[in-house]
Amino acid sequence: MNQNDTLLRFIFKETPIKGAAVRLSTAWSAMRQYQNWPESVTRLMGEMTAGSILLASSLKFEGALIMQVQGDGPVRLAIVEVRNGLLVRATVKMNEGEEVSDKMGMKELLNAHGRGRCAIMLDPVDRREGEPLYQGVVSLTGENIADALMGYMEQSEQIHTKLWLAADDDAASGLMLQQMPDFGGKDEALKNDDDGLNRIETLAATITDEELLELSPQEITHRLFWEEAPEYFTPAEPKFACTCSREKVEAMIRNLGEVEALQIIKDEGEIKVTCDFCGRTERFSAEDIVKLFDNGSSNKMN
Repeated sequence: MNQNDTLLRFIFKETPIKGAAVRLSTAWSAMRQYQNWPESVTRLMGEMTAGSILLASSLKFEGALIMQVQGDGPVRLAIVEVRNGLLVRATVKMNEGEEVSDKMGMKELLNAHGRGRCAIMLDPVDRREGEPLYQGVVSLTGENIADALMGYMEQSEQIHTKLWLAADDDAASGLMLQQMPDFGGKDEALKNDDDGLNRIETLAATITDEELLELSPQEITHRLFWEEAPEYFTPAEPKFACTCSREKVEAMIRNLGEVEALQIIKDEGEIKVTCDFCGRTERFSAEDIVKLFDNGSSNKMN
């Protein structure tokens, strides 16, 4: 396993709390090599990426978790997608002409006028064609992405969640604690340790951005919780991976229609489609388009 990219999940036996810590370095560099984000947007997207991975790791779910924030500031749209196996990709769309400074935070970038929205969508692997995604949408609240995600979990999912997130050019990291639901009324662990939740959250709150960015998840959890003796799950490795393909672009062109596709080539010289997530570019000539629609006609006849 690449030690630079690690997700570590854990639980506390005596207290109904589960948690996870994540740090991305190699994967974060791979995600960013196709982007040209300002410093403040890099921090924003890193925090979104770490937070999305932490949320995805807490779900018993086969499919993709998509965090989408619609903004009313310099950032118009920010998206992070986490698929099975912790395969992650991200993109952002900016409002042209709006100034972005290195000191801007989430509020200035995404919620300048109080109209930002945060959505979490779940796309199961067995979703039927035409079936809608599960989607929870809340107003964007707080000063940073951690605040926004905690607000989402409280409002939409009613799950008490604490998050600490940090990102820079070299790493995207985070720590999450979640209160587990009671079983049959008051949980036995709560009877044994009524103050456990507050105590563990107080310990976690001592973490600094510098520690999140520099230490591994194993080092972070040991430093914070060594007296609480958490039980650890097998570490997992998040990776950057994109789902774009030439076949998907071909399907899009078929939906466009042969006449319109050839008109674009007449006007532009070619059809060029670049993936917002990974920077991969697919090019189509007039010959490619004719062949594409000829093949489509042949397939229909067969």
